[in-house]
Amino acid sequence: MFRDSPGLERERVDSDVMRLYLHIPFCNYACSFCCYAKRVGVSRARMARYVKALIRELDWVEPGTRLNQFFMGGGTPTALPADLLDEVLTAVASRMPYDGTGVHTVETSPESMTDEHLEVLARHGVGRVSMGVQSLSAEVLDTVKRDHGEQLALDTCRRVVAAGMIMNIDLMYGLPGQRHEDFARDFARVAEQGVHAVTAYNLRLNEMTSVQRQLADNERFDLAGLMGWREFVRDTAASHGFTQTRWHTFKRLDSIAARHERLPVAGEDLSAYQLGVGMSARSSLGHTLYRNHSKLNSYMERMEAGESPVQEHIPLNREDLQTQFIARTIGDGKGLSCSAYQRVFGSSFHEDFGPTLERLQGADLLSFDGDHVALSSLGQLVYDLVMLSFYPQHAKDWLRGRMRDYQLLAVEA
Repeated sequence: MFRDSPGLERERVDSDVMRLYLHIPFCNYACSFCCYAKRVGVSRARMARYVKALIRELDWVEPGTRLNQFFMGGGTPTALPADLLDEVLTAVASRMPYDGTGVHTVETSPESMTDEHLEVLARHGVGRVSMGVQSLSAEVLDTVKRDHGEQLALDTCRRVVAAGMIMNIDLMYGLPGQRHEDFARDFARVAEQGVHAVTAYNLRLNEMTSVQRQLADNERFDLAGLMGWREFVRDTAASHGFTQTRWHTFKRLDSIAARHERLPVAGEDLSAYQLGVGMSARSSLGHTLYRNHSKLNSYMERMEAGESPVQEHIPLNREDLQTQFIARTIGDGKGLSCSAYQRVFGSSFHEDFGPTLERLQGADLLSFDGDHVALSSLGQLVYDLVMLSFYPQHAKDWLRGRMRDYQLLAVEA
């Protein structure tokens, strides 16, 4: 739903601190469930060219602007040779002094994390590594075209833990041929390696994911199936000493994982201060979302010509900002303060969303104690669908059409 706006200049925001996302689009192979902007089989020369473009985009930042947290994702950042990764992180540090408030995260994969990469991350103060494993089952990995085995994944876990960084593992549920007992075994095996956190999320389907052609009819989520999986994942995590801190995040709170929180991207007035750099990266600045060009060559050519990399944008109206407020409170597991909502929007939460609140409370999906609105234990199993209920009508219609088209959940929002 972005608007075409090639070359649009991003808004300068009045903030003494910024949050940063860096997109590294390179991967060693393409997983069949992945819909993110990535490139496979890119030469070192093109990677080096991309790094120079990325660093040039950082020039948009006023030198000396304090950095509270960055997240480097992709793609697979450690698909970059270690010296090029070092070049990117050096550029960030030289332009944006770290203010010490947040834990920085870099994504990786089992086969791409070398000792040289670990040394670079440690030297630059990266405190958290998030590694996509998804499954340890050879049959499931083969089906979704992941090129690592169980032993390599577990060995990499141990190396990151030994390096003193927070180790987060991504696991998926609902993959072709995957059973509850497969997921339980995977969770137990990564827990044995001393990992500090697990991000567990369901398979998501859209037009960019070829995995949908491999799913049997009985493997496609209906509402009961999705809730059953989520309840099973929650209970499995708890049995290994992991606490659910967000709907898809489970942490050992007696470990260094307790230090990591995703810092806010906006102030109390919802004016945002997150910059996204790199191909397809999204920035949230002021009350506007921007997305960079999603084609590798076009992005690099824009930066080399000194032009804006922005290709699309969304100006956020009142409905959009309301959606963001709810997503960052109820939708993120924190609960919503009705008094805080009224301070921001000048109207009561009940006035703006009364019928939706009544319907969700009647279904035992929300709890309300006078000022605090939160998901019930039942609502936690359908957190994303509850959030969808608060979307503007035009967004509901658009999403419902996509869900029908790609055989996702058939629900009324």
